[in-house]
Amino acid sequence: MTSANRARNTVAAAAAVLALSACTDWAGYDLDRASGAVPAFSTMRNDVSPDPYQMPREPVPGTVPALHPLGDVPERYSQTQLDSIAPLLTNPLQPTPEVLVRGKRVYEANCSVCHNTRGEGNGPVVDAQNKYPFAPAINAGPTQARSDGYIYAVVDVGRNFMPPYGARIPHLDRWAVVTYVRQLQGRYETRNPPPNVSAGGAALDAGTVPPSAEPQPGAGTPPPTLDNRPSSTVP
Repeated sequence: MTSANRARNTVAAAAAVLALSACTDWAGYDLDRASGAVPAFSTMRNDVSPDPYQMPREPVPGTVPALHPLGDVPERYSQTQLDSIAPLLTNPLQPTPEVLVRGKRVYEANCSVCHNTRGEGNGPVVDAQNKYPFAPAINAGPTQARSDGYIYAVVDVGRNFMPPYGARIPHLDRWAVVTYVRQLQGRYETRNPPPNVSAGGAALDAGTVPPSAEPQPGAGTPPPTLDNRPSSTVP
């Protein structure tokens, strides 16, 4: 391209810019209105543009709701926030036979290795020479004074020697474990009395502790369904 051609193109481009600037404001509003008169662009001008933070249409029938009636998973928190998050967490489950049986199964599969099946704190992996030299008795003592929300949070993110179990125990199963721990503490009626424990929570005489039995059905709300939960309750 010769210098003369480049000069002509530059002049033409400058003229086009001046012509456009003469028929529009700085925001291009007038030019935008003019382009709306062109048939090819007219439908784009009044096209539907939903707010990205709004739902443009109703959910498809049969879809799972975003919030579960038994409570959704709380926002993420750390071990340093146990005391502050505990008052915000409320156990949505009732101590029905189904919940207690579920809590017992999850507890014995995940927690009994340290806390023992009766919550005495002397599980098979606890050893003074081991990486887990100590586990608190949770069937009485300080744990009994803790809130349900605090126990739930400790199961979730761990504390001290206890590793976090949030990735292994889903949301509602954590609450089922909390409910079962309350049974170990003698809070809920069972066919046998709770184990005889000292102030620290350890059994005084394991030989006299009657074998555990399934809880008696109690009156109250119908047992919630633990298996049929939405994906939003599984972190």
